[in-house]
Amino acid sequence: MKIRNVAILTTVLILAVFIGSSAVLAQGGCEVPGDLRVIVTEAKWEFDLKTCRLSGEATVRNICDSDVIAPGISVGIFGIEGQMVNNVAQRGTEPRLAPGKSVKVKFHIDLKEAPASLMFMPFEGMVST
Repeated sequence: MKIRNVAILTTVLILAVFIGSSAVLAQGGCEVPGDLRVIVTEAKWEFDLKTCRLSGEATVRNICDSDVIAPGISVGIFGIEGQMVNNVAQRGTEPRLAPGKSVKVKFHIDLKEAPASLMFMPFEGMVST
């Protein structure tokens, strides 16, 4: 009886180690579409109920192998019914961003009502990604 319990326990432990290690090995780097040149790596925002001002900051990173021109963010502002009610686009302080470098982009906009949700999108030059 003890031998059977030890054999079952050993089998379960080996199986758990195998499943855990295969899950770790299956995880690789995040895939990036080939035509994507800039990404938002961080975003934070706050909404002041007294002034109806939405303000925030996002970090845009160059993930391609050449400089990007005029990187920035576009923030979509959505109402309670899920439709975009407003947006704001803001470029970063760097006119050119070298490969692997990041820039923080600050924004603010005065609204008529509180936003239900936001969507952050990076862009470069005149093209959004």
